[in-house]
Amino acid sequence: IADMLQLHDFNRAAAARALGISRVTLYNKIRKYRIKMKDRRPLEEE
Repeated sequence: IADMLQLHDFNRAAAARALGISRVTLYNKIRKYRIKMKDRRPLEEE
């Protein structure tokens, strides 16, 4: 799960699709296994 999240730049919806599970299931597994999510930086404004 952690590898798939990293592969998809921590995009949970894309990772869930690639794993063949729902986003809710992915969120539950992230909590269950205490997977740390990478902090996503906001886009810089021009």
